[in-house]
Amino acid sequence: MLTLSCPSCGANVNFHSKSSVFAVCSYCRSTLVRQDMNLESIGKMADLQDDLTPLKVGCTGSYKGQRFELIGRLKVGYSEGFWNEWYALFNDETAGWLAEAQGFYAMCFPLKDISLPRRKKLRPGSTVELGAEGVFEVEDVRNVKCLLSEGELPVNAVQGRESLSVDLTAPGNRMATIEYAESETRAFAGRYQDFDDFRFSNLRFIDGW
Repeated sequence: MLTLSCPSCGANVNFHSKSSVFAVCSYCRSTLVRQDMNLESIGKMADLQDDLTPLKVGCTGSYKGQRFELIGRLKVGYSEGFWNEWYALFNDETAGWLAEAQGFYAMCFPLKDISLPRRKKLRPGSTVELGAEGVFEVEDVRNVKCLLSEGELPVNAVQGRESLSVDLTAPGNRMATIEYAESETRAFAGRYQDFDDFRFSNLRFIDGW
């Protein structure tokens, strides 16, 4: 783990993943970009609003027999609502994303060296081939923005960051997503899994649950 000092308040900012380039100071809420051993403050993040998620940064779980820890979160909004994307670091230093939306949970991992279609060609019901992952059907296409972020992340997740999000599904509880942002395009694939099967620990305490 790499520990650096927040340039705004001097508090320790921990980086668990070598891939993390962005963080939010847990003390002063400064948004920080990491360049090697230096941190640059680029603004402030608004306080996180309570959305009744049972998950939190520091929560641990299991996927396919491998333990992971949630080390960051993106709260992504669109016209009808929002969902959470939790940045997960596994014990072997593999990084993934745990998507949490409307009571559904899916663990997915970055896809590299694959050809992606142009965003204008994607419509609900159309199909996309994602390399060795096979063929997926487009379920939804949405313009979204980053509402809030916390912890550490592998992308510059400033408040208001806009992108086009494409959700895809395939038989066998498989899922995928493509994100078209201004400066980059990212794709991920994984599977849905029941909440209890993740064997979470260190969950948030929610009064009444």
